[in-house]
Amino acid sequence: MKKMTNIFSKIKNVNDQLFLNSEKITIVDQNKVLIQNYNEIKEIQDEIIQLSKITIRGSKLKINSISKYFIEISGIIQKVELGEINYD
Repeated sequence: MKKMTNIFSKIKNVNDQLFLNSEKITIVDQNKVLIQNYNEIKEIQDEIIQLSKITIRGSKLKINSISKYFIEISGIIQKVELGEINYD
């Protein structure tokens, strides 16, 4: 039974490592976006907030909460762009 526990422990550790550096986006509604594991903020304006790989477009955009690993953006969100991929 000990061998099985070690195998599952190793799988869990690999799984956690895969997601630690991945950006995770949660769209709460048209007025709020939560982003985990973002890298850097490149631009902040009323109509655009651009992170290293993610761009939020809309109006009255603002950062409500920010930490090293988490950012909360609110406003009238019209578009979320992931590199070359757009989600209207």
